[in-house]
This record gives sequence, structure tokens and C-alpha cells, in this order.
Amino acid sequence: MSAPRADAGRGPRPERRGSRPERGGWSAGPTPAKPLPYRVARWGKFWSLEPLFADPRSYLVAKGSLPPKLDDIVLAVPFHGDRCRIVEVLGRVDELKAVLRAMLYAEGLPQGTSPAVLEAAAAAGARAARPDHGRRDLTAVPTFTIDPDTARDFDDAISVERDRDGYHAHVHIADVSYFVDPGGAIEREAHRRTSSVYLPLFAEPMLPAALSSDLCSLVPRRPRKCGTVEFGFAADGRRTSVQFYRSLISSDHRLTYGFVDGIIANGGEAAQAAAQHAPATVLPAAAVPDATTEADAELAARLRLAQELAGVLRRRRAARGALTLGSFEPEYAFDRAGLLTSAVARPETPSHSLVEEFMLAANEAVAEFLLRKKGRALYRVHEPPAPASVRELLDQLEELGVSTPPFPTGEAVPAAALAEAYGRLSRLIAETSAREGRGRLAWSTLVLRSLKQARYSPSNLGHFGLASPAYAHFTSPIRRYPDLVTHRSLLEHLGEGGGELGEAELAAAAEDCSERERQISRLELRADDVALSFLLEDKLRDEGWEQDFDGEVVGLVGGGLFVRFGEVFEGFLSSRRLGGERFEVSEHETALIGEATGKRFRLGDAVAVRVERVDRLRGRVDLAPAGAGTGAGASLRLGGRGKPPAGHGRKGGKPTRRGDGSPAARRHR
Repeated sequence: MSAPRADAGRGPRPERRGSRPERGGWSAGPTPAKPLPYRVARWGKFWSLEPLFADPRSYLVAKGSLPPKLDDIVLAVPFHGDRCRIVEVLGRVDELKAVLRAMLYAEGLPQGTSPAVLEAAAAAGARAARPDHGRRDLTAVPTFTIDPDTARDFDDAISVERDRDGYHAHVHIADVSYFVDPGGAIEREAHRRTSSVYLPLFAEPMLPAALSSDLCSLVPRRPRKCGTVEFGFAADGRRTSVQFYRSLISSDHRLTYGFVDGIIANGGEAAQAAAQHAPATVLPAAAVPDATTEADAELAARLRLAQELAGVLRRRRAARGALTLGSFEPEYAFDRAGLLTSAVARPETPSHSLVEEFMLAANEAVAEFLLRKKGRALYRVHEPPAPASVRELLDQLEELGVSTPPFPTGEAVPAAALAEAYGRLSRLIAETSAREGRGRLAWSTLVLRSLKQARYSPSNLGHFGLASPAYAHFTSPIRRYPDLVTHRSLLEHLGEGGGELGEAELAAAAEDCSERERQISRLELRADDVALSFLLEDKLRDEGWEQDFDGEVVGLVGGGLFVRFGEVFEGFLSSRRLGGERFEVSEHETALIGEATGKRFRLGDAVAVRVERVDRLRGRVDLAPAGAGTGAGASLRLGGRGKPPAGHGRKGGKPTRRGDGSPAARRHR
């Protein structure tokens, strides 16, 4: 449900007009230039500003600046010649939050909320208690949300019950369009942002907090206005009916992924029987505000029924060729003060899959309805891969010794046939990796890199990764502008208000949202790199730098290997450290091969490494072979998303956020 989540893809846009941010807020008055982040340093007796993320040049500090302090991260604007004036201090270089804020400023992304938006949000509050003609009262229908422990906005909820041999389900989505006037201040700002931004320590929401965390958030035991998709499903997952309407709900439970996984894991026959008769099933309580920590028999039964339906829907999607690839995004833990303490690879658990299947079903149903009605909406499209990309993928896997299923050939292969082949391939790769103990990350990433990037379009072109003939984003209007556009189009064709953009506006919105999504996705990946480098250096300082890590080769260039190690960290192992010979990249760029010995380092191979250096301000790590002494090496941002050594482009794979149905795509599902 809501959270730091992701889809295919999550270009520059806005410069702030007529105002300048001050410590996360806004101040009135013109700004002569956009403030950019710098690190305060010294040039002899002069204070200087070193480039950080954006402007590549260095400057002297102009008179009249805020007082400079060595190793502060500051915002500065051009003053005269080679001088800049410091206008704000973000913090110290060893403060992760200050570094992350600097990254936002470097991208020109909005921070804080303008007075006009705050005023509009306050005025919209009166609508929450306003009665609405035709809105269905579903407050008596048992309903729950499932989200991460750290979620603060809840834009989707689920209801499910048995219907004879099939299922009856509801997906409830916050009725954001009810509180956001077309063309108003909130709408304009949401369009400008296009999406919320999720960084390891904080988020920059698309909507003001009064809406995202209150009026529109489906918090437990509070009446909330929604747009509901009501389904009937046969036992085999075939959709037998669907309705769309505005509703009023009251979520009974704020559930966490871990809590739901505990219920599902105890879902064997004996546990199910016990749940039917026992007064309660008690699970360990999490320190999560308002979260349910005990599941009575009714809640446990509904969760298991939801998991059963999700499994049926998932098998049906797989049968039509939907991709099933893993996710390797980091999931962070925090202490009571909100400081980062650790990170693990985000697990793809049954509770995550449960939520995903319900949301995918709702998004598909809405897209199909709007397509029939010829509605002007933003479709989420994912076109089939180019024939050349398919051939290269098969050649790469053959070079790695990975068997592949038969693939359709030719330049005009039907998308459905190609999707089925890709679906079989993704499952075969997972089976081979598990059997041979290699390639868990790198092989599936090769598949992802062969695909095109999903995007928004006014025209429906289908969604290859989901093997879906029509798909749209509907389920996350709190944090995605395209979902708000879809809501309004749906309501327009239901005769319940709403509205649609003109053709030119819709085309521009599709381009803006796609471009901004790519920009935000790159930023979020770089922010992960920096956060992980902070954690890695702290870990090594506490536990010692002389420890070795088991890793996997996840990418390569002529100059060396990109290695994932310690579950979530990644760094660069220079080929100079691999032995006293020259290495060449193989024909299909899946291995480094020693010229003298023929020794190979392949994508997916296991390798043991030791950390030599961490540049946490830029999120870069240098590696050496396990047991090696210290030495110099090239560097790479953690997560493998940095620039490789000069003159090289990265070969092979890296975990990316692609495909609306993949777990890695939850933030943009």
C-alpha cells in the first residue's frame, strides 16, 4: 500500500519562480538565481565553495554571505565573477540529512510547501464532513490497509470475502480529486512535482501534509472518502464483474507487512482451524502508531482469503506471460530519534505480493473501462523489447552458460508470444540461479536491461512486463499525479463529476510525468548510494576494516568489476587488483577474461572482497580481493549506479526499477 515503493523507470523540470526556499520552507520575494549546494573549503587564506552534485565549478565566498564554516554544506547563489553568496546552511558533510537535502537542491526539485498551497489545503478541510449525494456508505464493510512500518500516508485499502466458489473484493483508493480543485493551487503544485520523492531519511510529498497524511490518508477507524473498485472473481481468478463508484469507508486495521506475513505464515491447516475457534492470534507488537498487533479469528481468516485470491491472480498473470523478477532495493531501519541504523535487501514477502495483486487488478480494470469509453487518461505503457535487444540477451545468457527456452523469431513477433517467452525465461533463470548458486542478481538484471522503459502516454500501447493489454496508474493518487488524472477521467465517464485534460494538455502531462519520473528515480538511487555508504563506513569503523565479504559480480567494464556484497552494499574492484595480467571484456560483455591465463570473472560469479575506501559524501566504494592489503583503486557509487572509470561504459547488469508488476517497482505501481 503506501510507502517507499516503485515501476519502470522512479528530466529536469522546475525552477522556483518568485520565491526562495529557506530551511525547507518558503520565503516571499524574487530570487536572482536558483541556489545550488556547495561544500565550504579553504583556498589558502580565502573561504571557497567546492562543487557538490550540480555546478562543476569552484567559487570564492562573497562578502555579505552567511558566515562560512569549514565542511559545512551550504546553498549559494552567483554574486559577481568567481564569487558566490551563501544564503543557507544545510548542515555538516557528515550529516546524512544535509547531504540528501543538497541532492534535492542540485536537482532543482521543490522542497517545502508554499503559502498558497497551505491555504488551499486548509480550505479543503471542510469538505471531509460534507455529505455527498450518491456516495456509497461502506463503513460497515470490514476493511484493512497493509503498509510498511514507516508509512505515513495510506492511499489504498482492501476488503475481501468468500462468494460461493469465488471471491468478492474491494479496492478502496483515497478520493484525492474530491479535495483538489482543477486548476487550483494544489493541482498546479502537484502537476509541477508529478510525484512524491522518497529518500532514506525523509520524503518530499506531492500533496501538502493536510491532505497526504490526514484528509486523504486512510487511517484506521476514521471515515474517509474513496474511489472504490468492486470485483467479483471466479475460483480461477477470472473477473466476473466490476463496478466503480465513490464511497465512504472506515478502515478497521492499519496492518504492517511483517504482521500480515506472520498471519499468513501461520496459515497451515492446523493454524487455520485454530484461528476459526480461538479468540485471538497474538503476534509480537511493533512500535508502529495505530497499528493492529493482535489478529482475531475474523481478521486472520480475511487475510488468508486475500492471500489465496492474490495467489490465484498471480498464477493467472504468470500464465499469460507476466515477468516474475526479483527486487533488490534496500530497506532501512531507524532508531527512536529517526537516525538511520541499518539496511537490508527489501524482501519480497507474501504480504507484498498480496497488496501488489489487488492493486494491479484495480489498475487494469480502470484502464480497460477508460479504453472502452475512449477516455482521455494517462495510460501506463511498456512496449515490447526491440528484436536486437532480445537477440543480445539470449547471446549473453548463452555466453554465461544459462539455458534459455525457445523464443519466437522474426522482426514482427506478436507481443503476447514474446511476453510468454520472457515469462518462461524469467522463471527459468530463477530456477537455474537457485540450483547453481550463482547469478541471483546479475542474470535477472540482464533481462531487465533488455526491456524498454515504461512511461506515460495518452494512447494505450499495452504493458509488456505485465502482459496486460491495457494498464493505467490509479491506486496512488496521494503520491502520483497521473493517478489523479486517471481518477478524474474515470469520474467523468461515471457521471460523478471529474473532468479530463485536453489532448494537448494530456500529451504534455504524459511527457512531463515520464521525464520527471526518470529524474526522481535517478535521484532516489543516488540517495540510496549515499545512505548505504554512511552505513558501511559506520559498520567498518565499529567492526574493523579487515573483514572480508562474500559478494556477487553484478556488472563489469574493461577496468574492473562491480560487486554487490554484504547484502546491500556495492563497490568497484579494479582489474589491476585481479592479478598481474591484462583483462578484456568478452564478446557479449558478460565476463572479464585474462589475456595470459584465460581466467574469467563472469556476471553472477561469487567473489570475496574487502573494502579499501569509502567516499560517503558521494556514495563511492573501492574494493580489493579478500585478504588483500590496502591500496589504491577506482571508485564506484554504492548500488552500482555511479560512473565507471573514465572511457568505459558499464557492461552487464545492475538492479534497476523496472516494470509495474515487479517488487522493485512498488513506488510506482
